[in-house]
Amino acid sequence: MQNENNSDLTFEYIIENYSGMVTSICRRMIQNKERAEDAAQEVWFEVSKNLKSFRGDSKVATWLYTITSRVVMKLAKEERQYSTSFLSNYYHGDDIEVPVYENFDKKVWVREMCDKCLTGTFHCLDNVSRLAFILRDIACVSYAEIARILKRNEVGVRKMISRSRIKLRNFLNDECMLKNPNSKCKCRMCKQVKEVHLQEEYQKIRQTVNKINFYRASEIVLSQKNIS
Repeated sequence: MQNENNSDLTFEYIIENYSGMVTSICRRMIQNKERAEDAAQEVWFEVSKNLKSFRGDSKVATWLYTITSRVVMKLAKEERQYSTSFLSNYYHGDDIEVPVYENFDKKVWVREMCDKCLTGTFHCLDNVSRLAFILRDIACVSYAEIARILKRNEVGVRKMISRSRIKLRNFLNDECMLKNPNSKCKCRMCKQVKEVHLQEEYQKIRQTVNKINFYRASEIVLSQKNIS
């Protein structure tokens, strides 16, 4: 394994170890799939261009996520922030019609729809709060490193992430059977989620890894192809 604080760090090593998380950050920050892919590609372009200047003054993850944060914040300027009441009304709309075409994989489709749903839910947070939350609860970056990445006070970052957790938890505990199996979920994907037993996959992951949170579990269950 390479020394991550070493100037000999290779682009291939960073891709192998961090491409999945860069993809996750981009797609959670930016709802449009094509724009999220553009963001990820721009991140890797910036990493490739600036790798020779990395001297190990910080953790490679901090350096990489600083670049990622700069790119996604630039491209997320036009992202819409939703109120929880708006999201609730949307999710309680008519059931989404299941596509019918050759070689249709319903389980894959349900995963993709739930992934979009979760990304939409994250948009009840403003861009900075959403990024800080993603870095902490999905990428598992320390509060001190997040403060460094965002150029903010660590105490303020902790408070911001705590407020985001409460807001998301309160909303999803009422609205999502994947987050809370005992919820009275009536979302437009509820029927399809039950039919493919997606909620059971979440339950198995939680039983296997007791400390894993819902959002990290979602990265496992709903994971998509890395963009690199």
